[in-house]
Order: sequence, then C-alpha cells, then structure tokens
Amino acid sequence: MDDIVGLIGRDELVEDLVAEIRKGKHVILSGPVGIGKSAVLKAALTQVQGKIDLLIRLHDHQAKGQFVEIARQMLALGLIGAQELELPAEFHGLPGPQIDWKAVKNRVNRMSMRDLTQAIIPALARSASRPVIAVDDLTSLTPTQMAFWLAIFDHAQVIGCASEKKNRVRKLWWKTKEIAVRPLPAEVIRDIVKKYITAKGVLIESPELYISHVVKQSGGVPQAIHDMLDESGKERIIDKRKVREMRHEAGAAYLDFTPMVMILGALIVSMRYVGMGTGDKTLYIMGGMGAALFLTFRFFIFKGVGR
Repeated sequence: MDDIVGLIGRDELVEDLVAEIRKGKHVILSGPVGIGKSAVLKAALTQVQGKIDLLIRLHDHQAKGQFVEIARQMLALGLIGAQELELPAEFHGLPGPQIDWKAVKNRVNRMSMRDLTQAIIPALARSASRPVIAVDDLTSLTPTQMAFWLAIFDHAQVIGCASEKKNRVRKLWWKTKEIAVRPLPAEVIRDIVKKYITAKGVLIESPELYISHVVKQSGGVPQAIHDMLDESGKERIIDKRKVREMRHEAGAAYLDFTPMVMILGALIVSMRYVGMGTGDKTLYIMGGMGAALFLTFRFFIFKGVGR
C-alpha cells in the first residue's frame, strides 16, 4: 500500500528522528505492533543515507540473528576478517567481500553471542567513521543479550524500534532518546483511504460509510488500515453490508473490570470482619461464602487469560 499512499501523517515524526540521527544520539521508536515504527525508521534513513558513511540495517527480530547479520554486512564491507569470525583457514587470505557468505553462514551461526560480540566490537572500533546500526525490533531482548547490545552502543549509533520497553532491560533504554509513534488521527486516516480509493478505482456504494468504518475499526494503526484496505480491495463492488462486516482487532475496545473486582473483594472481606465484630453469625457466614465464590471466580478468570 505504501507505493499508493506513501507515508502520510508521519512527516513531523520523520523530521524529529532525522534530527536526532544527525545529532549522533541513540534513538528508540516505541509503539504497539503495526503502528508504523519501521516505516518511520525507513523514511528517516532514506533522508540521511547520503550523509552516513556506514549504515548497517537489521530486520531480524532475534538478538542472535541480528548479530549474525551485523557480522555478514561487516564481512561484505571488509570491516571484519575471516580469522575474527573463526572461519576455516582456507578463507584467511581472502578479503571479506570475496568470501561467499553461503559457504560460511552455518559456521558463523554456530558462534555464541559472546564470540560474535568479541569479533564485532574491535571491528566497529577500527571503523574510520562511527557506524549507524538501524534495528527493526529490540523488543525481545533478554538481560544477557542486553549486555552485548550495550557493548555495541559504545562503538556505534543505534536507532531501533520496540513495541514494548521491558523493565528488565531498562539500562538499554536509559541510553536512548525515545520517540513515541502514536496512532494516526482520524483526518489522516480519511486522507489515506480517499487516496487509496482513487488510486485503485474501487467501487463503493457508500464511500463516506466505508471511510468512517475504516477510521473506527483501524484504531489509528497503519497496519490495520493496510489490512482492511487490502482485504476490501479484492472485492469488485463494496456495498453497505460488506462495509459493516469489516472488522479488525485493532479497533476492538475492552472494558477493564479490575477496579470493580477489587472493590467487590474488599466488600466481601469486610463482611466477615463486621460479622465477627458484631457477633452476627449470618453476616459472617455470608462473608465466608462470598469469599469462597470470589476466589473461585478469580481463579477461572486468571486461568482464562493465561496469567
């Protein structure tokens, strides 16, 4: 869809990220899955690419895969040697760009995170200019993996994305400037949908109903907008019935009953103490039965949500 509507509604966000990249700061783009963090990152890198001497782009979502990819790109650029990656002797005399990655990929994959880090860090330190490493996803980092990434932070500028800033790796977030990627406002979504309809020539019985429904169901999440437009674009004609049938999880709203449950639990417990203090056996028994029912209810509720 990007080739049709482009990156609408994110110009200011892209400008902010470009400014931070030019300052040399570590940056983390935060926001829920599908909010468009990677698209903003891509747009910003496109603007500054001509002014970055060494850019390493990582799309893998796992730390081990990210470090292997760093090694691959540095090998291709001649910034890291075969011996540093513990490759067989037959590759030791070859410049990195001449080494066939397919022939050594499995060997590098078998290296531990520690060994990969020990190979990568000196190579980054030797670089004539400070490398920029752009990462699509830093969400799943563990505390152990965080330690290896912190070493990378000392020798390269890191621009990353995370759908959740986990507290267990907060030392990593402390080193970064956070830029929050928020849901798109309704007027921007309307512009996107109108542009898509015009470009695709989709026949819609009620365009205004269609646009309003996408605005409501998408929740301002670009991936949800993309999914809905892509799915409906497969239809020859979209009538009102099909519009009303369009649904997306991003637009689902849930009520939080936690405060009500806590208040109910407190009232049940207080019944027992009041019954005990006043000598009212009926109230005391009712409080006990209520507590038993409450605990049973709580057990099944938390089991249902997997907690």
